[in-house]
Amino acid sequence: MLYLTVMLIAFVLALAVQGMKGKPCDFSGIRLRKMWLAIVAFVLQTVTRILGIRGVESAVKFSFLIQAVVFVLLLFCFWFNREYIGLWFVGLGASLNALVMLVNGGRMPVSLEAMQKAGIKEVTEMIMSGADNKHAVISSTTKLKFLADIIHLPGFIGQGMGVVSIGDLVVALGLFVFVFELFTHPMTALKALKKENVK
Repeated sequence: MLYLTVMLIAFVLALAVQGMKGKPCDFSGIRLRKMWLAIVAFVLQTVTRILGIRGVESAVKFSFLIQAVVFVLLLFCFWFNREYIGLWFVGLGASLNALVMLVNGGRMPVSLEAMQKAGIKEVTEMIMSGADNKHAVISSTTKLKFLADIIHLPGFIGQGMGVVSIGDLVVALGLFVFVFELFTHPMTALKALKKENVK
């Protein structure tokens, strides 16, 4: 719910700001490029995670490679839409997550204590058994622990995630800024792109 909540708040705030200016949000002016890259990345990650949960060994075995492909696809998508400042924050947060996963064998380390606070028993058991191809419990050999999933999100906002990383919070900030940009200055990216093409 973290990402959905910040995007909803940004949307409502954008409506309020535009309302105070006497200008309605112009949805028709929104232009995003190469969004299929993000869709492919999402589908790839979702499918491989489901396969990992079901015990498909190849999904777990190649988790490092899969996460690398997902990260590259997202970076390309962000680059094609780099006029939006919010996406720079999203990219930064994703890079922090990718870094800690890279140095820890392709999986995001997760705090057992934080998971217990979140009350996600089934997820915890799945991660501890190695069935989750994206996460692993933090141990004495874990590197860059401060970038791992160590932050417990309480209450409603923690629904669906429960435990997040610093990178996740930066991504959330980026999504907030991005959505606000979309609905308050929807033509900004398009104008920038036209100027770039003229050059």
